[in-house]
Amino acid sequence: MTATADIRQTAQYMGIAICTLIMRTAFGVFGILWSIVKEIVNGVFRVAIGIIVAILSTIAFFGFILWLFTL
Repeated sequence: MTATADIRQTAQYMGIAICTLIMRTAFGVFGILWSIVKEIVNGVFRVAIGIIVAILSTIAFFGFILWLFTL
């Protein structure tokens, strides 16, 4: 191999290494952002379910009190 071919092959390997590093960094950042969004959505669902359960519990409690008045 000539020196030009060695330099070209070395440059190709370095380019592949740099592209790999950029892609791994991009996927890592995407993974972090995805986990943040996922936690926010899970939190919103937990709050919504908690509010629904609180409303249903309040309705059941007052319904039970009204039922006791009819005895």
